[in-house]
Amino acid sequence: MGTKYDQYIHHPPHLRLSMKSNGSVVFDGLMIGHQQLGYDFTIGHQFVTKPFKGDNPCHTHNFQEFIAWYGTNPEDPKDFGGEVVFYFGEEMEKHVFTQPTIVSLPPGLPHCPLEITRVDRPIIQVEIMLCGEGGTREPYFEKDAGFDPRKVMNFEIL
Repeated sequence: MGTKYDQYIHHPPHLRLSMKSNGSVVFDGLMIGHQQLGYDFTIGHQFVTKPFKGDNPCHTHNFQEFIAWYGTNPEDPKDFGGEVVFYFGEEMEKHVFTQPTIVSLPPGLPHCPLEITRVDRPIIQVEIMLCGEGGTREPYFEKDAGFDPRKVMNFEIL
């Protein structure tokens, strides 16, 4: 039997994204979006247990996005235990993160690719997108025009 507050409780589905080319997993965690929440908001959370490189080219969005990485040492929240490589802007400025980090990506800022190059122990990755039905994702460079994640990745709800 439900209660009047059940509408405020959500259980995010388990989503796995893997590359069609080689089967490598680039997301294996919980994600819930505007369709389920009824708000212009999507959040995904995963434990990264091994390095990976996504096939996600430099792109832009028409919405604010945040990506965060945290370590999993409860005794020391600054103990990261990994390395993340992330690119910003049309000049593809490379940034290497070896400590807990939050990246703020305003609408229109070119970003990616993303690579997790070292994982000493699991890393928590959180992605937040402030968008709904009208959210866009456009490849930034002409060479990537027509890129469609659904053509290169398998999307599985587990």
